[in-house]
Amino acid sequence: MVDALYDGASALRVSPVDAEAFGRDATGAPVLVREEVTSLLCMPLRSGAGPVLGALTLFRTGGRGAFEMAEAGVADRIARHVALAMAHTAERAPGPGA
Repeated sequence: MVDALYDGASALRVSPVDAEAFGRDATGAPVLVREEVTSLLCMPLRSGAGPVLGALTLFRTGGRGAFEMAEAGVADRIARHVALAMAHTAERAPGPGA
């Protein structure tokens, strides 16, 4: 979900086409196939208008339907809270050589 990291755009994928988008496990099986991912939601971690700090990625598995709008809204709120905590922690971290 490069969109979330580089563009800061949320992404919802239903029945992800690229089975290797999240790599392979130790046995060589694609992670999305092994986990039976039916949809995934990827939200950028961004504090305000600042840079993207990472991404929150959620998998829907086990034959359940795609993520719904309400779930995407909750994931967005969680992503914003995580980003705020990350930004706050970064502000308090000692600088180089400290």
